Amino acid sequence: MLKYDYTVIIFLTILINDLLGRVDKMNQYTGIAEVYDKLIDVDYDGWKNFLVKFFNKEGFSYKGKKCLELGCGTGNMTLRLKKIGFEVYGMDISEDMMCVAQEKLMEENLRAVLLNQDMTDFSIDKSFSCIFSFCDGYNYITDENKLVNSFKNVYSHLNDGGYFIFDVSSEYKLKNIIGSKSFTLVEDDICYIWDNFIDGDIIEMYITFFVKKGNLYKRIEESHIQRAYSCDFLKRCLEKTGFKKINIYNGYSFEKYSPLGERILFVCKKGIN
Repeated sequence: MLKYDYTVIIFLTILINDLLGRVDKMNQYTGIAEVYDKLIDVDYDGWKNFLVKFFNKEGFSYKGKKCLELGCGTGNMTLRLKKIGFEVYGMDISEDMMCVAQEKLMEENLRAVLLNQDMTDFSIDKSFSCIFSFCDGYNYITDENKLVNSFKNVYSHLNDGGYFIFDVSSEYKLKNIIGSKSFTLVEDDICYIWDNFIDGDIIEMYITFFVKKGNLYKRIEESHIQRAYSCDFLKRCLEKTGFKKINIYNGYSFEKYSPLGERILFVCKKGIN
């Protein structure tokens, strides 16, 4: 029987979206892979449907085109990108997460190329029509130089006329909704204690999971760090990289970004030289 209050219900999705994103330290992934899909509550199909609508609206033919997914994790969007027709390359720094992604692909009789690389400093002998990063990957890049380097790598691997699409958690979400707060969850087979601390734009997250294994519980400890970025700052970094056409949406919708929005979606198009 589930035992948690209304506050935890509200923040369960935030926990999974923010804590299980992509970071540049492998030891922050080792325990999470086994509980990621058990707790995740994200509208992946909604994200996929937005992409299809957007590309159709733009008259962009994506079927059969190569795409790169940065921070592919356990492959939830990897599968959907493959199913709508992309030739998918997925990248993640966590071997544990990619093993789960590979199992999902095999179960669906689908194939994708999975690469164990760091999204802040990657090199692939391919170019892509689209490059994606879902579920707060760039919040986990806290160093400005690494952030800009990632954008430069994206730009250099993107075909002329190609799209770079990524989302981040907003400043409002990280500073006001998550904040310096603590949350707990207790179920029969899993529970967690989640503490957060804010220092300027940096949010430190410390989580202890207890996952039932037979008659015992396995303890998994994770620490994660995110950075809250403003829209203006990210846009300036993208422009310095070379992107000129940048649209910013309120999540995976066609609504203009709102300062009180919790998820920001950037859609950037590389110009044709």
